Amino acid sequence: MKVVRPGLYEAQKKWLVVVAMVVFIGVAEMQGWLLPLRGQVSLASAPLFSFLSKQLASTISPFSLIRKRVQLVQRLARLEYDYAAALSKISELEREAQETAALRAILSKSTITTDQIITAARISYAQPEISAGRMQGVQENMLVLAAQTVVGRVRRVESNRATVGLLTDQREKSIIAVTDSGVQGLIVGDGQSVFLGLVPQDKAITPGEKVVTVGQENVPAGLFIGTVVEVIGDPAEPTKQVRLEQYVSFFTAPLVTVR
Repeated sequence: MKVVRPGLYEAQKKWLVVVAMVVFIGVAEMQGWLLPLRGQVSLASAPLFSFLSKQLASTISPFSLIRKRVQLVQRLARLEYDYAAALSKISELEREAQETAALRAILSKSTITTDQIITAARISYAQPEISAGRMQGVQENMLVLAAQTVVGRVRRVESNRATVGLLTDQREKSIIAVTDSGVQGLIVGDGQSVFLGLVPQDKAITPGEKVVTVGQENVPAGLFIGTVVEVIGDPAEPTKQVRLEQYVSFFTAPLVTVR
């Protein structure tokens, strides 16, 4: 008895149909029967492909812009970093050049030997300090000069740094000075300016006179302090003050001298 599996005939029939279709398409392609149909399909599908391409481009475009912006931000950050580093290097070179020029000026104008000169740079603005201390020979009460002008005295000394009491400080009242005309007084400060104080009221002082140290312990005579700008005080008082112009500042000098 012959046994026939269910569905075998249907499966064979489907395969025959598929093979027949493949053969037909192959023959039609070889004979060129599909060319008109292919052209119509291409014309019909072109707008669809164009639309899909535009939609895809519009979807990708924002991501591309974001990526480009991120790259630009990163590049700008690198340029800013390089620019800051270059400015820092230029500032360092300029500071070294200023210190060298100031040291040459000190050596060319000073009458003391190089062994007696201690040069130092500023290391603080909030509290005036210099980068020289006990190891460099700095001692308390030594004078601090900028451009051959007395601007303060050493008040506290550490191993490699020292604190400076500026003449503008109200607590600094230890230097006696004299004008060109021979009028003496005590150097005092008000926090901003330098004055020649305790000047007798009857002593005449002319603006433009130079004021120098008289000479006392740890203070050589003849060191320049400033020039007279104006006389301040009540004529009824026994003494008056004279405001001085120093022309230099501890905070702007590239280099200071300690002696």
